[in-house]
Amino acid sequence: CKQPTGNIHPIQAPVSFQQLEVMPVPARAASARAVQNVVFALSIVHRFGHAEAADNFCTPANLGRFGEWPKALDSSIYWFGHDDQAEKATSGSPSTFYDPSKPTMLYFHGWTGAGNGWTSLCKRITTRCHPDICPDGGGQLLVNDWLNAGWNVGLFYWDQFADEECARDAEQKIWFDRKGDGFRWKSYDVGSGVATYRTYEDYEDLGDASVADMCVRNVKMAMGSFTGPQVRFVGHSLGAQLAVRCAALLHVEDHRAAPQRLALLEPYFSKHSHMYFFGCHAKVTTSKGMDDFAAESTSAYVKNLWDRKKVVTEIYKSSILTEQSSDSDSSAFGQLKSMVKHGAAGSIEDEIVGNLGGGMRNKALEKSASVVTYKPDWCSGVASDNVGDVQHLGCRHCAVMPMYLLSFGRAAPPLSPAPTLNMAQPGSALSSCMTPSASCTDGQVREWVQRQLNMMPDQSWSQLAGRSTFDASDNTFTINPSMEEGYQLGLQNANSFVQQTALELPPANKEPAWLMVLTSPLLLVPVVAACVLSGAAIAFFVLRRVGDHSEDSEEEELTASRSFLSEKGVAPSGYEGLIPANGSERSTSSSFTGVALLGPDPARTAYSQYP
Repeated sequence: CKQPTGNIHPIQAPVSFQQLEVMPVPARAASARAVQNVVFALSIVHRFGHAEAADNFCTPANLGRFGEWPKALDSSIYWFGHDDQAEKATSGSPSTFYDPSKPTMLYFHGWTGAGNGWTSLCKRITTRCHPDICPDGGGQLLVNDWLNAGWNVGLFYWDQFADEECARDAEQKIWFDRKGDGFRWKSYDVGSGVATYRTYEDYEDLGDASVADMCVRNVKMAMGSFTGPQVRFVGHSLGAQLAVRCAALLHVEDHRAAPQRLALLEPYFSKHSHMYFFGCHAKVTTSKGMDDFAAESTSAYVKNLWDRKKVVTEIYKSSILTEQSSDSDSSAFGQLKSMVKHGAAGSIEDEIVGNLGGGMRNKALEKSASVVTYKPDWCSGVASDNVGDVQHLGCRHCAVMPMYLLSFGRAAPPLSPAPTLNMAQPGSALSSCMTPSASCTDGQVREWVQRQLNMMPDQSWSQLAGRSTFDASDNTFTINPSMEEGYQLGLQNANSFVQQTALELPPANKEPAWLMVLTSPLLLVPVVAACVLSGAAIAFFVLRRVGDHSEDSEEEELTASRSFLSEKGVAPSGYEGLIPANGSERSTSSSFTGVALLGPDPARTAYSQYP
């Protein structure tokens, strides 16, 4: 990408740790202290980003992977190979790590403004797990099983746009340019250590009215010749919104790289602006951020993609930021919200907790998807500077990312108690995909979504065993309502959907076989050869016909000339050497033509002028 021009805005110094205030609570001292601890911890986790301030990725090796980034804007797709190798996608150029005939997974990261922002740390999500997300110091390779199974793996980077102190401001860029004069991105000069915000003004030339439009342009550029069997978009946190909108825009165009499956990991939606939550530095306020726009638009896209394209959506949760939202919750989040609502922290408004601080639960979205909740208690072993009842909240919010990617190489987790399988056919969701995971086929997840749409209560999975281990081999889940409860509720028809052998639907945007054959580059060589041979044959036939006509004309002219000369008593000078041994007139004319080719020849000139 070229260096965009525009206004430069120096970044203000961040609020220090000591400046973070916790509002005093006058009543119910014990509960108040609990509220303070939770609010304080939430403030820290999103302001300082779970110990990442101590990390610095501005090494020559890391910087060399991404060109002029982070000083120059680099919002692109990168293809990844084994051992976390990466290569930037380019239009029309072959890639070491991308084959257009293979299935493809494209990952979308979320907000990157935690602490002083990832750009100033030269930090990017890659296929190697960071130590603040994975246990044992991180370093786990997350997509080896995908690569070994023959998948292309790509990451779409929008980190310099997502690097905002307030997550709401990054969220808005997914959907629109708020002021209509270009949205800003963060630049960091490693040499001087200075970070600045610059205005992205190339959108008028490139048509990037939002980050989602930028995503569509990059997918079309990188995957314009895609012929593989399937595409899957995986989005985390705010990246879930981006994955959905980018997919919808591609399907509007019936693009060949439009995905047939969406995996939304901890999908996050803001609603209001609040003090210190996700970096929104202001006093408690009811001023609106995105309100319900992003949540309603995302759920509408997912529903329409299912209704019209049969695109299947799966949702995975792992933290209180998106997991719970009702007052009856038994989690720390639910208890905090209940305290706030009933006056324990009367000076803090109820909406602080339920909207931006804890994320707005999108129930409409969950109705059109399978919903699985992980309980990553193993996050207690991940380095963290956070304290209070929501310690390791950052790890829990991010944990679902490695857990989903690593699940591709494992059998889907079993249910506990185990359901009766006497009615389940081989390859069905119930027999081969008891709990949705990355390893399930599109058809199997589609069966669970169909069951969800036919259930009166909402269907969901919750982790039962394996919470304390990062190794998912001991994971088990419960499903609510269970298969037995489904029968008791009279929902036999809903249960039947997951007992049938799952069918894989052809992509709706797949070109007909005959058209793919006709437009295949492999057909170009024989087609060109056939055209050349056909043209040569036609030219030969035409030339032969013209040649015969010329010979006849020449013969007539020659005969007429000889008759005329004979009548005048003039000897035909110049023709003596052209008389063949047999005296044939036909041979004479042919010999005339052959001799004439040694010099200027009207017949040859006529051939050269033949269209």
